[in-house]
Amino acid sequence: MVETRCDSNYGTSLRIGEAVRHNLNSSSTSGYQTIPNNCDSCSCCDADPIETTKKLLESSFFTALKEIHVDKIKKIIEREWGSTIDRTAELAVKPIEKQWQTSVSSSITSKEFYEELGKIMTCNGKQ
Repeated sequence: MVETRCDSNYGTSLRIGEAVRHNLNSSSTSGYQTIPNNCDSCSCCDADPIETTKKLLESSFFTALKEIHVDKIKKIIEREWGSTIDRTAELAVKPIEKQWQTSVSSSITSKEFYEELGKIMTCNGKQ
């Protein structure tokens, strides 16, 4: 959902359509983002709902087009590089699994240490 607000970063009020355009050029993956509503401090609530809807639809169109391109490129990469990717993935699984197991063991050891330390500390040296 896109709402309006005054944005001091732009030095002017940011309307919904402008927010959509701004976010199309930003790193946002959804094409738009939620912007808190601070209309009490400026006159940004007079956005044209038709223009806003048009901008939202344009943004959605380009987002969908991008997603289709990503899907198509994935298929081509799979077809062209599939066996190489399969071999590298197989190669990576074993060492990463070992790293994960070491991390889990270390975490368990650390947890046991903290539990024992906690027991000692709560006893205040009394036994």
